[in-house]
Amino acid sequence: MKIISSEIQAKEVLKNYTDIVLVPTMGNLHDGHISLVNKAKEIGKTIVSSIFINPLQFGVNEDFDSYPRTLENDLIQLESAGSHFVFHPSKEILEGIKNRKAPPLSKKMCGKTRPEHFDGVVTIVGKLFEVIKPQFAVFGLKDYQQFLIIKNLASLSDFETEIIGSDIVRENDGLAMSSRNNLLTSDNRLLAPEIYKRLCWIKENISNKSNEILIKDSIDFFKKKGLVPEYLKICDPDTLEDLNHFSGRALIAIAIKLGAVRLIDNILLD
Repeated sequence: MKIISSEIQAKEVLKNYTDIVLVPTMGNLHDGHISLVNKAKEIGKTIVSSIFINPLQFGVNEDFDSYPRTLENDLIQLESAGSHFVFHPSKEILEGIKNRKAPPLSKKMCGKTRPEHFDGVVTIVGKLFEVIKPQFAVFGLKDYQQFLIIKNLASLSDFETEIIGSDIVRENDGLAMSSRNNLLTSDNRLLAPEIYKRLCWIKENISNKSNEILIKDSIDFFKKKGLVPEYLKICDPDTLEDLNHFSGRALIAIAIKLGAVRLIDNILLD
């Protein structure tokens, strides 16, 4: 596995490859990230993983400074998983970067409380696509809104990159794997599986209860347990518009705070 540390080096090393699959990450890797590499290996021959903690997608008072940095272990995991290259640029990658605006879809769900987050995401992902020129890029479906926004970026720009979604990977107790799980207190870690359990409850009852009741009862359920929902949505998987009733396709999506830690999760009914 070769480590690439600059834009110039990346363009030189990768210029003759026509079968690149990009796996963008911010490091602090877990099995969920490794599943993205495994997915990439099913799609193409040359796997390029990236590690860059992007300050553009962190808002004021968010956890950029405390975001875990575990580069040595990350590199070991990526090599073991079969990544051929790791692009690990310095913050110089941001110099002269083309600032991009996320589509209106970004104003829903997570975008309501993180108004500049997705602008930062599409700006750095656009830069990665410019530098690496992948034929495919793999994104986890835990951040389903981000997945839709990146698909929009690829379709409306000159990038010849197909965006592939990879299924959520969960802990044994159902909690969606996330780098932020490590920031949970021991008590909140015990509470965290209630998120996925409740999403499953909504899935099981979506055909016989109104969406309004499902959401209201679930928010009350979380509040009684000391979890603070930022949003809980039953929405169209393509537009993220709220659904009044279930007709076969839906995204059940949540953002919730356990103490100071914000977690997201979803179930896709398709």
